[in-house]
Amino acid sequence: MKKIIAFMLFFGITSMAAGEVSTRVCLSDGSTPLELADPCIPFVYRDVMVETKLTIIVSSDVAEEWYGGALVTEDTNILYGRDCNGYECPGSCLPAAGDFAYVVKIEYPGFGFDFYGGEDPDAGDWFIIDYNAVDTGYCNVEFYNYDVSTTEPLYTLIFNHVRPDLDQDTKVDFNDYAILASHWLQTGCNEPGWCQGADLDIDGNVDFNDLRLFCEFWLEKAE
Repeated sequence: MKKIIAFMLFFGITSMAAGEVSTRVCLSDGSTPLELADPCIPFVYRDVMVETKLTIIVSSDVAEEWYGGALVTEDTNILYGRDCNGYECPGSCLPAAGDFAYVVKIEYPGFGFDFYGGEDPDAGDWFIIDYNAVDTGYCNVEFYNYDVSTTEPLYTLIFNHVRPDLDQDTKVDFNDYAILASHWLQTGCNEPGWCQGADLDIDGNVDFNDLRLFCEFWLEKAE
């Protein structure tokens, strides 16, 4: 994992310096950035609570026509286009992308969306895709810039979904803490329950690692 992140750090920074089209991840409002897990490591984001909705925005800092790109993941029901009619999603095209820009769904080799730039684009936000953290575990979203390569992703966005809302009432509060405390230091947790969800990192034990994860989301609400 460290080697992969180191490679991403090197390759991602050099690629971003050479290219002009990039992504940013925001909360559902499309403007509040999602924090990185480590400010020194790009594209690896802080833990996300299950049922949280995010946005991934593709933007450019130059007004140049773009061959295209894609966002792709192996997980279904994670990425959503806007105002989709069949395979085309015109609502995911933003005005700065230019005339005749378009977004289409793809289902092979993964699930996601192809982006194609339009004529006379402006610098700014070009496309927007909604992201839904539907279940626990890691989710990788590959970003392709077809000006660079049509077969290899430029970089990978990495998310980790956790469920600190143990009673699943959409908020993390004392009711959830009571469930965690009732399983404190319990071992032998396994699927499907993982000690009523108290084993947040699903390593078989309810310990300080789970408490740390829980505290990250104290009083947060799923969107």
